[in-house]
This record gives sequence, C-alpha cells and structure tokens, in this order.
Amino acid sequence: MKIPKILRLSKKKIVVLTIIIIAILGFIFFNKPKAQNLQFTQVKKQDIKSVVSSSGTLTGKNVANLKFKSSGKLAYINVKAGDTVYAGQVIAGLDTQQLSIELQQAQNTLRDKQATIDKALDDVKNHSSDETFTQRQTRTTAEVGRDNAVDSVKAAQRAFQDAVITTPISGVVTQAIAVAGQTVSSSDLITQVVDLSAIYFDSDVDEADISKISLDQKAQISLDAYPNQTFNGVVSQIIPQTKTTSSGATVVSVRIKLDNPRLTFVNGLTGQASIILSEVKNALTLPQEAIREDNTVFIQTPQGLKGEKVETGIKSDTNIEIKKGVEENQRVLLNPPR
Repeated sequence: MKIPKILRLSKKKIVVLTIIIIAILGFIFFNKPKAQNLQFTQVKKQDIKSVVSSSGTLTGKNVANLKFKSSGKLAYINVKAGDTVYAGQVIAGLDTQQLSIELQQAQNTLRDKQATIDKALDDVKNHSSDETFTQRQTRTTAEVGRDNAVDSVKAAQRAFQDAVITTPISGVVTQAIAVAGQTVSSSDLITQVVDLSAIYFDSDVDEADISKISLDQKAQISLDAYPNQTFNGVVSQIIPQTKTTSSGATVVSVRIKLDNPRLTFVNGLTGQASIILSEVKNALTLPQEAIREDNTVFIQTPQGLKGEKVETGIKSDTNIEIKKGVEENQRVLLNPPR
C-alpha cells in the first residue's frame, strides 16, 4: 500500500521534533544547579593578634666591613672566620716594601728642599728691609717646595698606617680572606666583624605600614633556619630613610632587638617578623571569611540558618575578634552570600 506523501512529511517532522525535545531536556538536566555544599566553622576562644609582617635578616648590634684604602700585596692576615676580636686589634697588613721606598724618597726630597730654602734665606740674611723681588721670588719658591715636600712625607707615613687594618669594634669574625700573598684592591672585603653584644633582626616594612610602627612594640621572629622556634623581641629603632627593594617596593628599615635568643649565630639568616600592633587574650574568634561586609554572620540552628549582626574587634591575618553576637562553639556558615 502506498503511503501518502503528507504522512511521510509528518513522520519527518516528528523525528525532528523528538530530537529537539531531547536536546532541550538534556540542556535542562546538565545545567540544573547542583545543591550547594555548605561549609561551617566554629566560634573559638583563642588569643588573637593584629600584626604587621615583614621579611628581614639576623645581624648584630654593629657590623664592620674592613677593607684596605689602596691596592697592594696582602702580607698577612691574623684572623679567620669564627675568631673573637677586640677593638683596636690588628687584623691584616699589606707588603710595605714599596711604601718604604716611597717614604725614603719623600724624606730625601724634603732634605733637598730644606737645603734650597736654607740657601735662599741665607742670601737675604740681614736684607729683610731691602729684599729684591727676585730674592723674594726665589725664597717663596723654596718655601713652597719645602712645604710640599713636608706634605709628601706625611702622605707616605699615612700610607704606612693605611697598610694595616685594625678593627674598630669588638666582636666575632664572620668573614675573612683566606690566603696571604695575593694582590687585593680597595674594593675587596678583607674581614667582616659583627658585634654580638646584642642580636638584632633588621626588617623591611612597607611604607604603607610604617605609621603603625612605634618604638618598644613587641615582635615575634621566625627564622628559616629554625622553623620550629619563635624568637621574641622589641622594636628598638626605625631608620628615618626609605629605600627601594629589587622588586621596586618602597620600604623602611626597622631594627628589632631580640631577647637573648638561644641559637647559633650566623650573620644574615633570613626570616619573618611579626610586629604586634595589638592583642587580645582568650577572645571569641571567627575566620574572616565567615563575616559579611555588613558584619552579619549566619548561625546554624535546629530551625536552619539564622542571620546575626556581630560587633568585631581586631584582626589577625586570618581571624577576627567577635565582641558581641555569637557564643563559643556555635557553628557559623563560611563564605555566606554577600
């Protein structure tokens, strides 16, 4: 039996319509909002601190980087890393053979210039009132030559002084050049001495936070070399000068004096400082992400979530003090809708 053309068209339409319906249902199914998995936190009592954090390095009260003022051959070095030294102690010296030659030459020149001026003065002896211009010029030239020769002797003698390094402070040698006999320049570090009468942590505080920092504020230091220890200290100095870090940030150096830290001192150990701005003991706290911008939290109750306004206090890096509005151990919704 032959099927009418109109029926064949109807079947095609039915197939197309069926495909469209399946596509719509699939879209609805796969894009159906999934039930949100709510996360909760608990109101806790704990100590909370508001801090300014900064990175820095461990150092001593004073640091002396000792170098020669001129180039030369290193004749001797009297210390090595780890030695204890005292202010005024001789650390190292240059070979002074050439300096001795230069000093002798300067002294010889002085003798010659002195003889010249002695003759010039003898020529005008008893003629102070009728000295000629030529005699005055001769005498003056001789005097200038003598004075310059005196200065040359002083410079040669000073070169002897500069050929020896003495430490201006007492402390521990943290760096020392190892081999005598080599040629060194004025840019070469010969010895570093660190005064360990007090231990400091020098930190770089961002300029945006420096107004919050004041002398005698408490601080806690964590060193990368001592991951399981925290060292206490106080802000002892705020350097009144900004500087720019390698990343381009503007910072201010803050010196934190440590309270008798029990550690093996290594100059330059890196770490983090937390300068305490304020702190509250045994405070009710919540994570900051549990509180909306309008200071509302959502407390879990048998009847469901209940919105509650809270009064907040100080903030740490992660938590916030809650003065009113919640009780200890209540469950509170994390990341509530804004």
